[in-house]
Amino acid sequence: MLGTLFLGSHLPENLVIFRMKKTHLILLILILVIPLLCVVAILAGVLGFRFISETSASALTHPNKSAADIEAEVQAIATDYAGNNDLEVARGRLHELGMPNPEQYLSYILDQYIAEGRGPEDEQAANILKLADALGVTTPSMLAALSTATPVPTPTLPATSTPTLTITPLPTDTALPTTTSAPATDTPVPTDTAMPPTNTPGPPTDTPVPTDTPAPTPPPVDFVVADQRILTIEENGGCRGSHNIFVSVLDAAGNPLDNVSVEDTFQAVPPKLSGEKGPGKLEYDLWKNGFSLHVIKKEDGSPATSQTTDKLSSVDGDIPSEWLVQAHYCTDVNDCNVRKGINQLCLGHYSYYVTFQKTY
Repeated sequence: MLGTLFLGSHLPENLVIFRMKKTHLILLILILVIPLLCVVAILAGVLGFRFISETSASALTHPNKSAADIEAEVQAIATDYAGNNDLEVARGRLHELGMPNPEQYLSYILDQYIAEGRGPEDEQAANILKLADALGVTTPSMLAALSTATPVPTPTLPATSTPTLTITPLPTDTALPTTTSAPATDTPVPTDTAMPPTNTPGPPTDTPVPTDTPAPTPPPVDFVVADQRILTIEENGGCRGSHNIFVSVLDAAGNPLDNVSVEDTFQAVPPKLSGEKGPGKLEYDLWKNGFSLHVIKKEDGSPATSQTTDKLSSVDGDIPSEWLVQAHYCTDVNDCNVRKGINQLCLGHYSYYVTFQKTY
């Protein structure tokens, strides 16, 4: 090592200059090449991410069909399900498409429709929402984006009372007493007596004419919501109990009324007729969704006007906490709000009673 130091100290000046230039050249190459390698790495990462994203999206669809073809077939399945409510047939047709995860695909399509601004008036969006909800892949944000507001119930006005006309009978004529004839006697001829002046009768008074009885004011609607309430947790069989709306239709006297058509305001499912589940009765199933119901046709098939129920839902977030407290699902409003946030209620398993009554 001492020899190397000795030789280095006696190197020719030209050799020292050459080594200095070589060092500068290496530094220059590093300055130019390293940023270029960084740019290449960034581009490779972006292209790789795009490739992975496109591959993930395409993995939701059939490997041998285009995305447009798959979407068209799914829309057809959702349209058929909206008409027949046969979930098993719809589920089987989805799996026949060969997609690895049809539920994830439905969620992807709904998110895409919401991003495009397609709301409840879009029939395709409404049909796919119904199918996705039946398969349990909807979220509260999807339901909020693709649902309609609940109409405000029309107040019931009291019927106008009818005034009673009292007619007083006229007094009957009183018979005059009969006179008894006495034997004639000589009666002195009376002197002429001036007759007292008679009173001149005044003009006859007007006899009051009885007024006509006014016709009763017709009610503002043909049917009112006489009763609506959530079943208690005991009535519904606990958190694994029913998920239905039980509807009764009554006439004005409170008797069951059949063949009255009841429909949900969103028209997500076909209308139902009273009498299908017993005298004056019908039922709606709830599959993690909710309806606002009203009467659309009378028993004779003619159009009807009706009050509308509140939204009757089986989704925890849609149900007012006050209702849940009254139905014994939680101890107080604060307890309900906390348990909603951590999913410790009976999601999907709530039922309701509703009574529509005819007003005349």
